[in-house]
Amino acid sequence: MGQVRRARRRLAVALGIGSAVAAIPAVAWAQPDEAASAGASENPGPPAADRTTKTAEKPKRSATSEGAGTADAEQDTEAPSSTKRGFGGKRATATGEPSNDAEPEERGDAGANTPDPEVNSEGVDAAAKPTLKSVVSSLLAPRARAHHDDESEAAAKPPLLATMLAAARREAEERRTAAATTAEASRTAQSSAAASTPLPGSPQGPVVVGAEGTVYQVTTDSGNTRVSIIDSSGNVVTTSDAFAGRPSTYAQGVARPDGSLLIVTSNERGNRSTVWSVNSEGVVTKVATFTGAPSGRPAVGADGAVYIDTYIPTIFSPIGSADYRTVRISPTDTVRSFSPDTSVTLAPDGSAYLLSTQFGVRTLSAFGADGKTKTVVLPYERYGTDPILGDDGHVYLPVAVRTLFGGKTTRLYTFSGASSTTRTLTGLPGNFVVKSDGVYLQTYTYPGNTDNRVDGITYLYILTAQAIAEPRIIDGRLRSFQVTPEGTIYAVINDPSLPNTPVVVISPDGTSRSTVTLPGTPLQFGAFNRILGAGEQADDHGYVTYTANGATYLAVLNADGSVDRTIELPAGTVPGQVFFGPDGAAYLVSQVRELGGAATGQVLLTLSNGTFSPVLPGPALDSISDIQFGPDGSGYLVLRNDPSLGNRIVGFDASGLTGVDLTLTRPVVNQYGSFPLQALVFGPDGTAYVASRATDDSGVYALTSSGATKVLDLAGTPPLYLPVVGPDGTVYVTTGQNVRTIPA
Repeated sequence: MGQVRRARRRLAVALGIGSAVAAIPAVAWAQPDEAASAGASENPGPPAADRTTKTAEKPKRSATSEGAGTADAEQDTEAPSSTKRGFGGKRATATGEPSNDAEPEERGDAGANTPDPEVNSEGVDAAAKPTLKSVVSSLLAPRARAHHDDESEAAAKPPLLATMLAAARREAEERRTAAATTAEASRTAQSSAAASTPLPGSPQGPVVVGAEGTVYQVTTDSGNTRVSIIDSSGNVVTTSDAFAGRPSTYAQGVARPDGSLLIVTSNERGNRSTVWSVNSEGVVTKVATFTGAPSGRPAVGADGAVYIDTYIPTIFSPIGSADYRTVRISPTDTVRSFSPDTSVTLAPDGSAYLLSTQFGVRTLSAFGADGKTKTVVLPYERYGTDPILGDDGHVYLPVAVRTLFGGKTTRLYTFSGASSTTRTLTGLPGNFVVKSDGVYLQTYTYPGNTDNRVDGITYLYILTAQAIAEPRIIDGRLRSFQVTPEGTIYAVINDPSLPNTPVVVISPDGTSRSTVTLPGTPLQFGAFNRILGAGEQADDHGYVTYTANGATYLAVLNADGSVDRTIELPAGTVPGQVFFGPDGAAYLVSQVRELGGAATGQVLLTLSNGTFSPVLPGPALDSISDIQFGPDGSGYLVLRNDPSLGNRIVGFDASGLTGVDLTLTRPVVNQYGSFPLQALVFGPDGTAYVASRATDDSGVYALTSSGATKVLDLAGTPPLYLPVVGPDGTVYVTTGQNVRTIPA
């Protein structure tokens, strides 16, 4: 616009009419607020961070000084695009700061078709100037006037004026052409730098990767829900039609085995919900409706059946809601509901087992992958065990049976789909360990009708679908027992009256046993860690902790009953259980804590070389998993960042601490509704990804044995949800505006 203004001034000087030419009505025109703005984006920019759909009004341009016009032009170029929507214009970005995620603003030929926003005229009273209508033609190509016969030919065609106007137009056109070329090149560069197209609404949860690799993103807008299909670059390929309701905070979309996405929406009151299916083409199908709203993420079986826990609002609960039903939607979309006190066990073949308790009656409903069903009424048991899924795919349910005359037995139900068998074991059911050769189940008896947890006899059974081996019988009650991959059993006797800790070691075939006595008493309480991604033990050792003379020790036992080594643990710490990484490496964490209080520090023991880490901060709070493993065996401690907010992440492996150390003041964790919460996700190669939503550090970090690297900078558009890793290793990060990706 400035070039046109300067050309007119030179023309005015040449004609000797000074600045008065600026008052010519064909030049001095105004654009009312209702007119379409040349600054409106032709492509929808990303919505604001607070998800409002309104855009800020463009500030009115001043008509008081020439400098104001220059300032306005600079503001249009450098300030964030925040414009009023014109007729037919799409939504422009309304964020308060620049975003690299948005598509570049499309202005078209603004230099050629947009009139000069301001014109000053010295000595002219702006207040007295009449309101001018919006001009829709080019400034330099005004509409031709109708020719009247009474006008002289000289007045109609002044040779000098026509010549000067033509020269001015040519100069202005040349400048505009150069400017338009530069602007187009700038737009092209911005477009190539843009990460992905904006989402059509407010994201509801992270992306969901379907069984066939389709990536879905759920969004909401104006009370409705849509699902977009996302490509590997984060661009929106297609978006479904809108369907009614909004997803529950606790119920994210889930993938069915057929590759479709299942999403549950609820009405505003939360007393009615609808289940929708969206396929890879974005086609929406209504699946079912039910009463209430989801209270957690739906579970999906291998056969496509869906299981949803629900609640309903009620004035009779102090929290405003109450558990209502557990809903099953079959692979053919048939709905069936069960009592709210129902546990669901899913087998790899698609069969499912629902253990329900209502009005004092316990039932087990079995759904086979072949479509057959079976319901069994169980003996009443106040505190029963949930179904146990064995490595062989069978489900075992031990149920205690007590008789009026002191009888204590276990009725063992074994299920394979809807087929079942029933067997009886001696003693009441206790702890169990699932191994590749069967389920090791502990049962026990005690004299009389009162259990002091010390006196009695223990039976250790190895359960398979075909047979039950003769039990290993131990005179006494157990504190705990451990089974190695070879089948060696280490059973710790519970007898507080003893000054030592007896451990019974039983060979895999049960033909030999020995007892090792540790010179101290068992710990009365231990540390607790929330571990994700742990593996199975790889060695044949037994691990037992005990205390003696004010110190705490870890005894490493051999299968022949001898002590391999004894490790003194750091003074003032409380040890937890020995745990194992995916590679079989053994670890132990000892916490600095007071009785009943949260841990203020902890020390990691790597058992492969017997090394201790320095004292580290206490484990993360708020139900966050404080130990996570990657598939390659690398582990990470998720610690508190006392006294500041956030978490500190420290890496370790079988050799000890790896040197990876990252502190985030606002890490992103997955949504509530799952336990424990997690802050890390892993790629197929073991790379860990963690997201930060801090204002000054928004982005995603990759953690490997070589350290922490920021692989995605999201300044101004912080991630809303935990990253999701696709099957090919591509990482998807959902922000408030779009989906960003990190290539594999």
